[in-house]
Amino acid sequence: MENITDTLSAYDHANLEGVTNFDPDGIIARESTAACNRENFALCLSCMDYTSLDATDTEASVSKKIAAAREKSLAGGLPGVASACVFPRFASVARRALSGSSIRTSVVGGGFPSGGTFLEVKRLECERAIAEGAEEVDVIIPVGLVLENNFQRVQEELLALRESCAGAVMKVILETGELKEATPIFNATLLGAHAGADFVKTSTGKTPVGATPAAVSVMCEALRQYRKQTGRKVGIKISGGITTPADAILYLTIIRHELGAEYLTPRLFRIGASRLLDELLKATKE
Repeated sequence: MENITDTLSAYDHANLEGVTNFDPDGIIARESTAACNRENFALCLSCMDYTSLDATDTEASVSKKIAAAREKSLAGGLPGVASACVFPRFASVARRALSGSSIRTSVVGGGFPSGGTFLEVKRLECERAIAEGAEEVDVIIPVGLVLENNFQRVQEELLALRESCAGAVMKVILETGELKEATPIFNATLLGAHAGADFVKTSTGKTPVGATPAAVSVMCEALRQYRKQTGRKVGIKISGGITTPADAILYLTIIRHELGAEYLTPRLFRIGASRLLDELLKATKE
């Protein structure tokens, strides 16, 4: 196994605080306003992971919500959402509700939302969910270990989860609102990327602070440097407080500006939300 601390030290951490001041001249704000159009709303829809992650979820309610989201998002020639994301025990329910469509089945795994259980439990949860139909798994990085700079243990855990998620897309949730500062967000992004994540994700959506433009800009900088060093593109998922079409377009604009238009595809860009679906559908008709 690589010494991940040495690997991270090879990246440029020098100007990360400057990265958080990502739009001093208002360029992204202007581009974001201009990008609020039907074409980009439909693009955001196609990159959406529609979520049903409520404590009150049941098999019946999840089946009904996912089937309704499928029907609404595919209506009127729209592309449909990228995936529907549920708790692991509802993987088979979601998969049945999505049968015959191109919408993928996602779950949150690995002890979501805190990740505070045993690694063996996290691995079993991921493996069982995939066996029951999950095609994508969102796992949580060990936030406390990142904050104490115990990068080797973080890497060991993420590599183990990558092994358990073999054959599925793995998204690593960083919980940027808890990491708070630019340096740990940057390092956490790189840890996810070096462990083989297909996406890195801002937030569980279960903490007071979810996605922020500053945190996403730091993540983009890490992914840009990672791609330069390795040649591999890792996707980015924005989640936590994305409730309006304008929110979605702002992050789409940041991704385009920082990583390039080639990232604006469900293969590399996702938006995790539930309330956003109806608002995007409405915006595509205006």
